[in-house]
Amino acid sequence: MRIKKGAAKRLWIAVLIVVVCVLGGLAGYYIAGYLNQKPAVQQPHQADENSNQPRQEQSQLEQENPSQQQSQEVLSEVYKAVARFVGGVDAHTIQLSLINTNFDFKEFEVDENLTQGLNLSEGEIVEVEFEKPKDGGNPRIVSIKKPDKVTLKGKFVGLADNNFAEFVFDQKHIVLQISNVSDKLAYLNENTDVEVTFKTNPQSPKSNPVVEDIKALE
Repeated sequence: MRIKKGAAKRLWIAVLIVVVCVLGGLAGYYIAGYLNQKPAVQQPHQADENSNQPRQEQSQLEQENPSQQQSQEVLSEVYKAVARFVGGVDAHTIQLSLINTNFDFKEFEVDENLTQGLNLSEGEIVEVEFEKPKDGGNPRIVSIKKPDKVTLKGKFVGLADNNFAEFVFDQKHIVLQISNVSDKLAYLNENTDVEVTFKTNPQSPKSNPVVEDIKALE
């Protein structure tokens, strides 16, 4: 009888140990699962918030950049030039002789409101801004004014005589009256880079423009 009771007691102890181990394992499993759930919930939420910021900034840049590029493209089609007024063709077209640009445009479309009040005469110097044509037509003037004088950088080609000299501005040759600055040209070598200030001939606009000042560029 003692042997049977001892064996039964050892059996219950073994069962109790197994039960305790099982319960301990289950408790550890649930505790570990609970701890792992907290960062799993928070981390994706933070990642979503951070990932939205560059998307919003990128969308803003995409909205801003097209307008900037478009404005640059529009500005790149507008050119400034100095010219001599040749005459009017009709109410919406005038003829100009460009001085400081390699464009060979002769006729320009213009709104009557731009030329109203200018009282342009043949040969007068004007400053214009025009849009280069895209379809092969005439350029369109967006601004035109009659300055008192203009200053351009170019090259002194040489003397024609004591009163006139030839200059070139952006591949365009022009003869100017130099009576007022002949002393400054006396020792100026041909093909010298110069800065020239000149104006419409006050006595006769059709005649050669008059140089008011000239200086050599180093």
